[in-house]
Amino acid sequence: MEKIKLLLKQPLMLCVAGIIVGLMMGLIIGWVIWPVTWTNASPRDLHIDYQRDYVCMIIDSYIHNSNADLMRVRWNGLGKKAIDLLNTLTPSTCRFTSNTEIDSFKAIMNVPAQTSVSTTTPLVSPTSTTIVPSSSLSYLPILLFCGLTLVAGGVFAYLLIKRGKQPLNSAKSPEDKLIWEKEQDDKEVVEQESLEEKPLTQFMTTYRMGDELYDESFSIDSISGEFLGECGVGVAETIGVGEPKKVTALELWLFDKNDVQTVTKVLYSEHAYNDETIRQRLLSKGEPVLAKPGQRFIMETASLQLEARVIDLIYGRGPLPENSFFSRVTMEISVWTKVQ
Repeated sequence: MEKIKLLLKQPLMLCVAGIIVGLMMGLIIGWVIWPVTWTNASPRDLHIDYQRDYVCMIIDSYIHNSNADLMRVRWNGLGKKAIDLLNTLTPSTCRFTSNTEIDSFKAIMNVPAQTSVSTTTPLVSPTSTTIVPSSSLSYLPILLFCGLTLVAGGVFAYLLIKRGKQPLNSAKSPEDKLIWEKEQDDKEVVEQESLEEKPLTQFMTTYRMGDELYDESFSIDSISGEFLGECGVGVAETIGVGEPKKVTALELWLFDKNDVQTVTKVLYSEHAYNDETIRQRLLSKGEPVLAKPGQRFIMETASLQLEARVIDLIYGRGPLPENSFFSRVTMEISVWTKVQ
């Protein structure tokens, strides 16, 4: 969640996120809330098979009614495809007993027996007008909406990028200058960290009160997959009585296959660190380290170097001394190979 928040603070990532959200909203509006619907479609928008049936119905209607004006209006509704469709008709297509009806209609429309697409023009009566499907106009508001959205998104992205590159001398107040300087310092720290050598392996582990069997171990392997050693964290000492057990110290260890000795350190609670009796009892388990948020410490063997960092630390509450046992401890463990 924190990584997402950091990404959203970057103008470019925020712009990309805005475009993605805008596209999703557009799809929902276009396909669910405001879908495209066809109304008052003309015959030219029908499937080719239905267009042939439509021509057959024009011929059949004219034979029975002899209404030339109505026939012309229906004929013009097919547009430029009308003559080609007429030339593809057969008596079986229109369920006529012979070819007489089709040939008679061709004679009325002055259509030769074989007509190519390039040499024919549809017959249009002087009083007819071109019919435009009303559905084609429904795309206009959608296109306008998409265009305005893209323009607004571009302007918004430009302002964000410009704001992110705002120089120090353009700050409007001393507080703005301080914020700008802090952002630049943080940026330099991130860039510096990115230049450092990346760890060979990295782990995250969390102890929670009530985890009686907390004892995690991690294998350390080279890039090629060779086993180099192991590291881990476990319970070193508890305090008080009753359930769940109250952990007052954690033990970290590092094993190197090239070293005869396993290195250990003990992470103490504040109370245990200041209690001489507890420290003397745990001294044989490893070097004492006071646990506190942000605490870093190094452990080294013959060929490995481990850095442990306390990410999060919460003490438990109860009848025991203050800050004497852990409720939750989260640590990040990074391991590098030592340069020989």
